[in-house]
Amino acid sequence: MKRIFDFTLALIGLIIISPAFLVIAIVNKISAKEVFFIQDRIGAGFKPFRMYKFATMVKNAHIAGGTVTYNGDPRVTRLGAIFRNTKLNELPQLINVLKGDMSFVGPRPLPSKEIAIYDDSIAKKIYSIRPGITGLGSLYFFNEERLLSNDKHIAENFFKNTIVPQKADLELWYVDNRTFLFDLKVIIATLSLAF
Repeated sequence: MKRIFDFTLALIGLIIISPAFLVIAIVNKISAKEVFFIQDRIGAGFKPFRMYKFATMVKNAHIAGGTVTYNGDPRVTRLGAIFRNTKLNELPQLINVLKGDMSFVGPRPLPSKEIAIYDDSIAKKIYSIRPGITGLGSLYFFNEERLLSNDKHIAENFFKNTIVPQKADLELWYVDNRTFLFDLKVIIATLSLAF
């Protein structure tokens, strides 16, 4: 049932937001030269997939400065900051949902190089289900970048030692307690925070 719901909602969503999708793509192309940010992520059963987002940072930012985005990160463009704050940069992930790589609600997929951030047993359980566009970890740390120091090294340490363990607990709880009704509540809460 969840897969049917995900596919149907993603298809309807893409149709409804297609004008906004096109406008954001054009604005990104003009201002940042990059329309999409495409990155390998870990899916269900540790199967890698390519996740799509609208670009919000300068080209090759993840290579130059790592994957943790901290408060005031100079790699984020002006428009990118707006897209990130409103979560508009996440819209292309509807394509991932259509393809079956992701669900609307689930653990956030980590970049393939960062899977070691979780212990093996924790990672195995978290990635036993499809990752999501949103989830408990995403809700709890909705404004994660604002929690992180302007200092890159302090931000990375805080992310690794404080945020990651709390996210792991939330993702594990979700895996054990997920229901269709709970997913609907998470989606509504995410939309409320974004808009």
